[in-house]
Amino acid sequence: MVIYTVIFVYFAFQPAIYSPDTGSYWHLDIVRYPVYALFLRGFEFIFSENYWGFVVAFQLLFTLVSVHIFSKTFTDLFRFHFVLELFLIAILVFPIFPPLLIANNLCSEGISYPLYLLMISFATDFLFKNKNRKIFFFGIAFILLALTRGQFAVVAPIVAFLFILKHKKQIFQKTHLKYILFLILLPFTANILDSTYRKLVHNHFITAPYSYVNAVTLPLFISEEKDYTLFENEDQKIIFQKTFHRIDSLGLLSSKIDGDYKAKYQVFHDKFPYICNQTFHNIGRAYFKDESDPFQSSIDTEIAAKSMFLPLLQAHFKDYISLYFTSVMHGFYSVFIFIFFVFACIYSGFKCLKKFSLEYGIIFFGTLLILSNALIVAFAVHTIIRYVFYNLALVYIILILLSKKATSIK
Repeated sequence: MVIYTVIFVYFAFQPAIYSPDTGSYWHLDIVRYPVYALFLRGFEFIFSENYWGFVVAFQLLFTLVSVHIFSKTFTDLFRFHFVLELFLIAILVFPIFPPLLIANNLCSEGISYPLYLLMISFATDFLFKNKNRKIFFFGIAFILLALTRGQFAVVAPIVAFLFILKHKKQIFQKTHLKYILFLILLPFTANILDSTYRKLVHNHFITAPYSYVNAVTLPLFISEEKDYTLFENEDQKIIFQKTFHRIDSLGLLSSKIDGDYKAKYQVFHDKFPYICNQTFHNIGRAYFKDESDPFQSSIDTEIAAKSMFLPLLQAHFKDYISLYFTSVMHGFYSVFIFIFFVFACIYSGFKCLKKFSLEYGIIFFGTLLILSNALIVAFAVHTIIRYVFYNLALVYIILILLSKKATSIK
């Protein structure tokens, strides 16, 4: 409690950080998920001009409460020694400190991180402590998180898969089928709520129109001038040509960068906002601009990006896979660390298939979360710490469990 109090008091008196994304959340931009946007607007409505300080205080408190719940969940589950628990708490509070500063940053991580910790805690109670009622708390946390950061929509299917693996012999029991159906329907429910929000606010029943705008950035990075012939749609040809010439003029094409795929990826990693936000997205919105509907251009740009993605991917498949793999490795810092987690996932999954157990179940659950997030982030954007820090505590827990397993082998 002393640690939490010191952290809260110190960071509560630090200034709020206005990131490049803050304005788009506050203005309810159509490309932003609803929860954090409404969160900021809610605090502004209640506290008026001084609401930034209250936002920081709430994000701090919410994060620290979630850290405590998460640490207690796993400490009680495995009866961690005090020192191990202390290290776990240190890892959990790391995102509050530089360079992330999630509690002071007026960006979605301020609530997505604590929501993630709560969601994993509730999933652990449900899967490994047989606290079946926690599935409903998991559902609430999942929907709020999916409507804050869409990268975590995969968690509900992973929990459903673990539940099936655990109860494979009794899976067709009515109660078990109800839980599976509940988990499977969660992502669809989140999508419906996301679309409903945009219908009410922007008059368009759609999910956030930004997924393929991000995803097409890597194919554009490795594209060639002749690739405009890949598109039958005239609008897509024009947008591609405008984007290509702009990227080319900035020297941000893969073909213009000397070195191996690692060197090429580093440029892509560093310059992603220039290629995506400031080039393709801006060009698309300017091209499709509709004075009668300020949101239609973002929607049309997303549709164009989705249509352009596959032809560009097929035309440069080898380069795409190489850079995608490099992006994944960037998040793990080493191919050996990646292979380690892949092996741990396969091995623990095989063990759970034979006989579901607490330790191997947690290892399998954790490695699935780590690997799936890394693969999704590398597909959608670039692998920066802002998108991959969520599972640091799970890495620590997995290493503890594997160490115990290794030392127990005779």
